[in-house]
Amino acid sequence: MTPVVDGLEQQYQGKVAVRRINANTDPTAQTFNIRGVPTFIFLDIDGKEIGRIEGGNQVGLEAGFRAAAKQ
Repeated sequence: MTPVVDGLEQQYQGKVAVRRINANTDPTAQTFNIRGVPTFIFLDIDGKEIGRIEGGNQVGLEAGFRAAAKQ
């Protein structure tokens, strides 16, 4: 999924920020209740979750980026 995320990150540069974490060591994983890898969480400008994709769903990931860019 890394190449897909990298491409979407470039495509939505300035509209969507991407943060990668190590779910085994970063406490953010517990904060957002991440149970599987990969997990993609989309947040609005206030930090509220607006979407979540667990697993390698490229179509869902693209839709999540589109939705996040509209926030």
